[in-house]
Amino acid sequence: MIKYINAVQANELITSTNTCIVNIVAEWCSDCTQQADNFPLFAQTFSDKGISVYQVNVQKVKNEFLSDAHQELTTLLGGPGYPRTVLIKRGKIIDADNVEVLTDEALEKLAAKFELAILS
Repeated sequence: MIKYINAVQANELITSTNTCIVNIVAEWCSDCTQQADNFPLFAQTFSDKGISVYQVNVQKVKNEFLSDAHQELTTLLGGPGYPRTVLIKRGKIIDADNVEVLTDEALEKLAAKFELAILS
């Protein structure tokens, strides 16, 4: 299950001791729309294991952040490039370089990569 949150809530997650996944998207982004069809199965894989998956929309219009907090979050988690899927483990950003992972196959590979990082 995907939980939809805002930038302030995402920042709270990053500073907590939880392990979670944050997916950063933008409404104008066609890649985000394409990923949206495949992302629920990816999210369910982790939800079934007790790891929360969150999604934050940071822009409605290209290059216009919803707020300063959304821009700061985007910068903290690797910068522009959407959709960006980030693993946070015990309050530390472990893997933030996953941009434009769209297809079922690519998301399956990302899930395997995240699972290994969570176990280590």
